[in-house]
Amino acid sequence: YLHREADPNDKLRYNNVYAKDGGSVAAPTAGLHFTDEVLESIGESNMNQLTLHVGAGTFMPVLSKDARDHRMHAETFCVNV
Repeated sequence: YLHREADPNDKLRYNNVYAKDGGSVAAPTAGLHFTDEVLESIGESNMNQLTLHVGAGTFMPVLSKDARDHRMHAETFCVNV
């Protein structure tokens, strides 16, 4: 969707500050607002680990008239509790 070749800086810009594992095809944008400062203010005792690998289906247009008929690619996640 960027219409360009990958840039080495993409690994920094398209990742969250807390990302540990590779594997996603897109940035998990819901977490981009978590900066080092925000995470520090939350405190380690209030955090668990969540890994979400965004799948290629994120970029698939919905072609079905009824969205319930649209088939998405699978996305994997891991929650450490």
